[in-house]
Amino acid sequence: MANRLLQKRLGKINGKKNPKKNPKKVQKNANVKSEGKVVKSTELKWKKVDIPDTLGDFGGLYGLEEIDGVDVKIINGQAQFITRTDTNIKKDDENQDDIQIDENTGIDDLVEFKNMDDIKEGELSAATSESEEEEEEEEDSDNNNEEDSDDNKKDNINVGDDALKTNVFTSDVNLDNEVSSIDLPEWTNVVGDLSFTTLNGLASLAFTKPTEIQMKAIPHALKGEDIMGKASTGSGKTLAYGIPILENLLRTAKVDANKPIALIFTPTRELAQQVTQHLQKISKLIIEKNPYSILSLTGGLSIQKQQRLLKYKGSGRVVVATPGRFLELLEKDNTLIDRFAKIDTLVLDEADRLLQDGHFDEFENILKHLNNANKKMEGTAKWQTMIFSATFSIDLFDKLASSNWKNKKLDENESEMNVVLKHLMNKIQFKSKPVIIDTNPEQKVSEQVKEALIECAPLERDLYSYYFISMFPGKTLIFCNAIDSVKKLHSFLTFLKISTFQLHSSMTQKNRLKNLEKYQFQSEKNEKLGKPTVLIASDVAARGLDIPDIQHVIHYHLPRTADVYIHRSGRTARGGKQGVSVMICSPEEAIGPLRKLRKMLDNKSQHSSKPFFKKWQNTVPLLPIDLDVLAQIRERSHCASELADNDIASTSLRKDDVWMKKAADELGIDFDSDDEIVDTFLAKNKTKKMNKTMERNDMRMTKIQLNNLLSKPIRKDMRRKYLTGGLVNLADNLVKKRGHKNIIGHDEVDALATVQNKKQKK
Repeated sequence: MANRLLQKRLGKINGKKNPKKNPKKVQKNANVKSEGKVVKSTELKWKKVDIPDTLGDFGGLYGLEEIDGVDVKIINGQAQFITRTDTNIKKDDENQDDIQIDENTGIDDLVEFKNMDDIKEGELSAATSESEEEEEEEEDSDNNNEEDSDDNKKDNINVGDDALKTNVFTSDVNLDNEVSSIDLPEWTNVVGDLSFTTLNGLASLAFTKPTEIQMKAIPHALKGEDIMGKASTGSGKTLAYGIPILENLLRTAKVDANKPIALIFTPTRELAQQVTQHLQKISKLIIEKNPYSILSLTGGLSIQKQQRLLKYKGSGRVVVATPGRFLELLEKDNTLIDRFAKIDTLVLDEADRLLQDGHFDEFENILKHLNNANKKMEGTAKWQTMIFSATFSIDLFDKLASSNWKNKKLDENESEMNVVLKHLMNKIQFKSKPVIIDTNPEQKVSEQVKEALIECAPLERDLYSYYFISMFPGKTLIFCNAIDSVKKLHSFLTFLKISTFQLHSSMTQKNRLKNLEKYQFQSEKNEKLGKPTVLIASDVAARGLDIPDIQHVIHYHLPRTADVYIHRSGRTARGGKQGVSVMICSPEEAIGPLRKLRKMLDNKSQHSSKPFFKKWQNTVPLLPIDLDVLAQIRERSHCASELADNDIASTSLRKDDVWMKKAADELGIDFDSDDEIVDTFLAKNKTKKMNKTMERNDMRMTKIQLNNLLSKPIRKDMRRKYLTGGLVNLADNLVKKRGHKNIIGHDEVDALATVQNKKQKK
């Protein structure tokens, strides 16, 4: 069976040019000693092979066709197709719809033979149709470009078959601002006239009405005014600046289809990816024509591929980037500086992060490059600047662990927004004084977030985390201050057979995105079964990340600053829904950092002359704990904690040995892991880790013990014997699937309802 593979990169195989060949000159070779008729590839009745849509753009693949009963011979470097039956040959009327191939394109450029052993250096090696062995095509060996694909070079191909489309990337976008048949009066009446493309995107995502920040910000943004916007987490800030950018993209495309429109900067890679996907979904009619018009540029991914994407026609008209990667791209290619100095809009998402030490330097260098290029362009106007965040209070950045905090009072006529604006205006050159839009001046944490507190001993955080997850199954996001804590808790819950995923800055970008996808998939599966799904993250996931339907946020550690607490808690209760934010802290933290945190978040404390005393405790209710259930899971927790400590310590010791051996090799000395370490710090660190490891037999016995404990269901009131006895017939509840799914005899409970009831009782 012969296979025909159509690619964008015609005339090249494995990066090497083939000699020019004219398919019209392929003739029957007199030396062919095989029965059958020699025909051209275009004369055969090729059958299209369906390829799943989930495979993306196939790295430049247009389609795959196959045919049975045809042999392939390579004679003098050219492919000969031999058929023993005329049923495989097209009739004259069918040949009219065949593929048109230019004179510079050879058959070898269009054909990939399933029964060929190898393709090297642009030449097709001899093969016969009887060969059954197949080898995979060699992969690109560039160490820095795992995700690079062959989409950086394209030639035009005219295809008669509708299934083999022309180069859609360079196609012009239909920018006609059609009269919309989509009825979204709450958008058009409040925001103004929007294009058909935007309304179509809003309707497809079921965004039937704008949020408060969108209603107030979009009209000003459409006029080109500078904006400083503050709104609660999950309130739709992305579309507040995204829709005006999309409208500008549509307006300018007919005039200049390559002109860059906007630069959007975010503090984290995940947020950049999320913003990009959100804008692409809302502008899907444009993306269908030009898939790279809205482009994400972040670290952790191939910079070479990003450089190539920026060279495509019409690519990067809207760029969403992290400052570090974008600065690196500018410094590698100075032409990009002149290109992006022509932008109309500059957006800083989560802009308050730039005010913190160490975060503004890269962005400041970008502004310097763009401003210098902008000044050289005569008649070029200054760009519009929009900055958005959920927090704009300088006080919120103070370390909660420090003891020198004092309640700072503002002047009566000066708001927090104005104070922050003064700081930003010293760093960012606005075109004019920004329009200040504050949709929640009296609130820092969204009112949709219901807060609760768990007080416990410092070494019992794992136990109470497991208790909460067992008692309130659902989608839970746990935040830790340290990456080691993320790894330990992930291992701990995994041993307890909880579906758990981790996310932290030590992971590669590819694995971080993969874990987010796995978390989403597993949570949908577990929701039907009533099982919990947990994502454990460092603060890399605290800002802007929109993970749908997070029900609970647990602060395994109190955050270091109040603004981080606000953004962490904002991962739940998004899109108008309600959620729960639970803090786990020791009694020492409760009278120190926690008290300071509640003072900062209090609505009236910053403007009130009355003493605050200890009334802040009333704002956060203690989460009710079922001590009977807690006692039953304590032994499970202890076993899982020992196994997790052993797992983490063993992994760390192996990494230390590898690092020490590598360092010794570089110094040219011998190293044995059993040698005594001279350095005091390293010796203590190794001893500490060794103390947490277990003998193999002990580890095996502990696993058996834990599995036995997990096999026994948890029962309310320690009821061990008769399911039909007592006031409640447990057997009847089990048969009828009533009550708690994980705890026999316990009523089904909801964390949100529990916290709300507790607060009402107070």
